[in-house]
Amino acid sequence: MTFQSEPHKFCLIHGNQQLLVEETVKTLIEQRLDGREKEWSLERFNALEMLKITGESGKNSLDDFLISCETLPMLSDRKVIQLDNIELIKKPTSKSSNTTAAKLYNSLEKTLKNPPEHLWFIFTSPAMRELDFSKPLYRNIKNGGRIQKFVAYDNNSPLNWVMQRGQQKGLPVSSDSARLLIDIVGNDLTDLDHELEKLSLYLSGTMISENTIKEHIRGHKHFSVFRMTEALSRKDLLPALEILDQQLQAAPREHVRLFSLIVLQFRRLLLIHSMFEQFYKEAEIIGKISLPPFLSKQVMAQARNFTCQELQNIYTELAMLDLRVKFQSSIAPLILQDLFQRICSGQFQNSANNKSAKS
Repeated sequence: MTFQSEPHKFCLIHGNQQLLVEETVKTLIEQRLDGREKEWSLERFNALEMLKITGESGKNSLDDFLISCETLPMLSDRKVIQLDNIELIKKPTSKSSNTTAAKLYNSLEKTLKNPPEHLWFIFTSPAMRELDFSKPLYRNIKNGGRIQKFVAYDNNSPLNWVMQRGQQKGLPVSSDSARLLIDIVGNDLTDLDHELEKLSLYLSGTMISENTIKEHIRGHKHFSVFRMTEALSRKDLLPALEILDQQLQAAPREHVRLFSLIVLQFRRLLLIHSMFEQFYKEAEIIGKISLPPFLSKQVMAQARNFTCQELQNIYTELAMLDLRVKFQSSIAPLILQDLFQRICSGQFQNSANNKSAKS
């Protein structure tokens, strides 16, 4: 990462990829302090703590923040203030300036418009959109500094990142192995980094294979889900239900994530089946579904367990169940269990059976 010779006075780093946010913030702080002691030159505050209505806010009180903005650093010529959860700081709707929220907003806006020479700000937030921030504050930060966003969506596949991070850890990772790791672990960079770190302890300097990945990450929370979608695609009801039950007992509120992974799997099976019907060659299918070759062959075999019409019916049913699973959490486990039973018993093999199952 490169910077201009004169660093920006304000930086906003935000998004749902927490690992990249934290690593970028660390780099920015080190670059701005340039060898100075953090004990005297760095202070950190959290808007969530400062805006608490009840309870003790400790070192994150509004008064401490205001004093920090107004006073010179001790034993140093500059100060960096890291302020987390800035998305919570909004422009007050009333003219009263006596509330904590109003005082915090007004103080920050004033400082951003005319920052002291010794003071730098680094703001962080898990927010993913510009609309989540106060428009005036966001505009002031953008005009006088730098904004960087790290956002990953559900279909994001950080393939290059996994391969590069593996190299940094002395762990050569092929593109096929990286895809398998993402498919099992998910696309959260923190989870992926932890798994790469564990693999590097055992296999540093060795090119990892699909077998070593499966062997060493069995304990990861997503590995059972990986097996669950495999069982469901084979129409093997008992193991699919057992893993579903284990997942929901361990994390009762994870039903939406589980459902999204089921949707992803059947979308992939439907895509493969449509390519079958268009007489695509096996190598062409492997290239289009972006999975390791051995895993692609498994998924192609699973697709042959269904007819194209059956997969279309299942995918239509998944679309109809989407809102129920998301907003009727109390019965979501029953909805998923019923769905599994219907898929594995072949009730979606034709439209007539599908309609009769709903009636």
